[in-house]
Amino acid sequence: MTEFNLSSTRLNEIQNHDDFQVVWFCSDNNVPNELTNFVDYLKKCHSFETCDNYIKGFQSERKILLVLIYLFDHTSYFNDLSQIQSIYVLERNTRNVKYEKQKYSKLIDIFTDEHTLIERLRQDILLTYRNDLPISISRLDEINSERSLTSLDKNTLMFLWNQFFTDYLINFPHTDMNQLKNDMVEQCQLEYKNNQVQLTNIDYFVNNCTNDNALNWYTKDSFLYRLLNKAFRTQNIHLICKFQYFTILLYKQLKELSIKQQQENYMKLFRGQILSRNDLEKLESNVGHLISVNTIMSTTRKEDVARAFIIGAKAGVIFQINVESTKKNILHPFADISHFSSNPDEEEILFFSGTVFHIDSVEKESDSTWIVKLTLKNETIEQIKQIMDGLAKQLSNTTYLHHLFMKTDDFNLFRKYYRILTNKSIPLKDIFTSMTDINLHYLISNLDNYEKTIEYYKKLLSNKQFVDNSKFIVLNIIIGYNYFHLFEYDNALLHYAIAFSLLDDNNCLTGELYNHLGDLWREMNDFKGALSCYERSLNILNDHSVQDRYVARIFRKISDIHRKQDHWKDASLYEKRADQIDEHYRSRSELDFDKSLKHYQNKLNNKLDLPTLQHVNILYSIGVCFMKKGDYGQALQNLLQAKQLLKDSLPSNNRFVHIYSTLFESLALAYLFLRDYFNALTFWRKAIDIRTSLLN
Repeated sequence: MTEFNLSSTRLNEIQNHDDFQVVWFCSDNNVPNELTNFVDYLKKCHSFETCDNYIKGFQSERKILLVLIYLFDHTSYFNDLSQIQSIYVLERNTRNVKYEKQKYSKLIDIFTDEHTLIERLRQDILLTYRNDLPISISRLDEINSERSLTSLDKNTLMFLWNQFFTDYLINFPHTDMNQLKNDMVEQCQLEYKNNQVQLTNIDYFVNNCTNDNALNWYTKDSFLYRLLNKAFRTQNIHLICKFQYFTILLYKQLKELSIKQQQENYMKLFRGQILSRNDLEKLESNVGHLISVNTIMSTTRKEDVARAFIIGAKAGVIFQINVESTKKNILHPFADISHFSSNPDEEEILFFSGTVFHIDSVEKESDSTWIVKLTLKNETIEQIKQIMDGLAKQLSNTTYLHHLFMKTDDFNLFRKYYRILTNKSIPLKDIFTSMTDINLHYLISNLDNYEKTIEYYKKLLSNKQFVDNSKFIVLNIIIGYNYFHLFEYDNALLHYAIAFSLLDDNNCLTGELYNHLGDLWREMNDFKGALSCYERSLNILNDHSVQDRYVARIFRKISDIHRKQDHWKDASLYEKRADQIDEHYRSRSELDFDKSLKHYQNKLNNKLDLPTLQHVNILYSIGVCFMKKGDYGQALQNLLQAKQLLKDSLPSNNRFVHIYSTLFESLALAYLFLRDYFNALTFWRKAIDIRTSLLN
């Protein structure tokens, strides 16, 4: 199964905590000691061939800072390599170097002394940490705790996830601060195990970091600044949690400082940022919506300081931030940290990770500069917690069925629909003993492969000895049903239409078919068409006295659509009607969880060679039963078994990503009930990533 987008690099390896690689090209291969003190990823090259091959070995995710020592003649060639961000040249006598500046867009300067070059390189390395700005964008005009999670687009889900994760980092440490500190120090020592200078700095941090000097440590050009910002930018949640100790200290000190500065008049703040064209277009297309900056963000009161960060950039952005109020009890504090900075004249204002802004406008100032106007929209802790409190209830709505996915058993559908048409009840075993045209072994072995199953059913359709009118109708419905689960909705509609053309309007199977059609329109976000089909289905099924529990499921589908459209009154009405039916069955013990558990356990024990999806579905059903009983530990155990079985056995394609998404949402819910917030957030993030990959 393809891995999805959750950043979860193993932490027993050294992370690439720098965004750059310094290549020092010098014919004598000498590198000054001054350089090795602050560059952790340094490559020395003494020949053109070695240098060229090394640089071309990198893909676009690395930024090469190339230093040419007395080798200006190679500048033109290296200037055209996409892997290179900047070129620094050292020459003894610049009077003999003649070139046209516009032809060397990546040339920073030609230096005459080594110390000046190294100092400029050091400053530019610090600037590389500003080149990435991880953001989440919400289509909501404001964060609303009443909005259904199921109605949110993928960007808004990720936006909310980042808010929850920030809240978790600050409020749910789980272990004492000493343990969190040890975890962080061990990770830092692993990162810099080959750098004695930084290891010495880490030891100094262990002995001297306190609750009162976190900002002092953050503003230093040190291992801490680099690792913490890299973790936030890459959104590696396991790595971010390794720095939970310092994140809490930084948050608390920034919060205290922000309270002291509540009377400050910030008015307008600025940030200079180099953005990719894609990121710029994302901002342009979301004017009027919310943006969350998912890293600790530095700004300044001085526009000229901000503009210095985009000098020479092809796509430079000046963020103009309007600060309306600083008096709220905010989850994302910000404060003037000039007093702690090594450059107090920059008047730096630091925002904590997750800060929310409204995108007011995006305007082009010149061919290379855009002005993005933002307004601070910090949400209070209470608002964020209201959303989190609603998370469990909304996720619970996804588990009202005992099945992970509907597509499990075509045989039962065949029996059910054939009985509706013919009034004949055929035991499953008789289908495969009397109807030898159906190859049971072939179908069971290909339950995981919809294409082969569809191909087989189409062959049956052409078998005139086997197919009568009733079987022809049923097979077309089942073929359409399989196409539906392949997300080939046009083909599903075609076969549903064939079945419709052969059925009377009042036939009970027509009611079943309208239910299928409603599911299809719902997946295509045609909510009007879906509601119409569900209502027709209910009208027909009620005339035929269909089992109430089946009707309750349709009620819940209708309720779900109304929630997605923010029609809360109608959603509540249909949900109550479904609850009344289910409660009636509970009183008759037909929803007795112990009875259900015994049923599913027997299915698991009596079928030793279950196809993967059936096995997974039973494990999921057992997990849901335990969850509804309140035994979340047992629920989690079975859900994790289902996940592992899918991981080990599922084909290496993404056909079943919707199954993974549902399973991970249920795992998130189980962890949430067990108050394991980290794993709840982790699996919810995975579900979002999977849903995103499905939509893409």
